[in-house]
Amino acid sequence: MSIDRRTILSLIALGRITPREAERLLALGPDPDEGLVKLGIVLAVVLLALPQVHEIAIGLGHALQWIVPQLNASAHHALGLITRLLGGNV
Repeated sequence: MSIDRRTILSLIALGRITPREAERLLALGPDPDEGLVKLGIVLAVVLLALPQVHEIAIGLGHALQWIVPQLNASAHHALGLITRLLGGNV
């Protein structure tokens, strides 16, 4: 039993709130089954994605092989432009 639920039950026992007010307070709190549903959805997505993990990793590797040389060339051109603007030789 969560601390919130215990607190609400103790407030009923002390007569500070009515059972109807306690019901409203408990309805505002998180549903304990909601966490299990979320976990189930995440596990289902992971299990569906597992067969494609190898293909995704290979695709990312190919993308990085293309991006890194492009970044290197862009950085070289940018450095050359900055050097020329500052009056240096490339």
